[in-house]
Amino acid sequence: MNDIHAIEAARQTSIEANELSFERHKILSKLVPPETLLLDVGCGDGSFNQILDKVQYIGIDINRQIIKKAKLKGIRVVIASCYHLPFKNGSFHACSMIEVIEHLYFPRKALREIHRVLKTGGKLVLATPNFVNFIDRINVLMGVHPIAGTEHLHIRFFTWKTLNLLLRSCGFNLEKRANWFLPFPTRTMCLKYRLWRKIMRYAAVLLPNFDEALLGIWKKI
Repeated sequence: MNDIHAIEAARQTSIEANELSFERHKILSKLVPPETLLLDVGCGDGSFNQILDKVQYIGIDINRQIIKKAKLKGIRVVIASCYHLPFKNGSFHACSMIEVIEHLYFPRKALREIHRVLKTGGKLVLATPNFVNFIDRINVLMGVHPIAGTEHLHIRFFTWKTLNLLLRSCGFNLEKRANWFLPFPTRTMCLKYRLWRKIMRYAAVLLPNFDEALLGIWKKI
């Protein structure tokens, strides 16, 4: 069964990675084990592959246009749904799922498919927005939220606790958390100024539950 919402989200995804996605990819790339065969679930234009070193990369996505762009770059990609991965059990050492899970109606089904294609002890590198980051906690206290009452493409919302509960129920244990930045005093300021964002990354290390995003690596059990 196709996830119509996920298809629409993929269709609207920017083909070229911007500075922020590149920065996030750099952080996540450090979590990927070297000399590994990686499946990038929801790979987009395959930009994550361009940052990885000594990794065999295969990407899957449901956006045909963006897959064509990736193939033009010589990146190994396949049109497929995350609910039905076209690979045998235990095919990969690692999988990545970057800014994908928040678009899925059935995240548990996708995670179980990832669990299936991972080898025993395989790793999952995952990133998703933190629903209770610093600035959105303030927004809620003020009676507002940037996505409330809008046609936002995110339909699943996670905190560290709820994300870990979901992943544990699908056979994954958290190995290591990573940090992006704490959105203070405003998200706009952090997104606009790279230096301030870098400073706020140190703040996120001290206050990880207030981070803009949830980044980490989980192990298949």
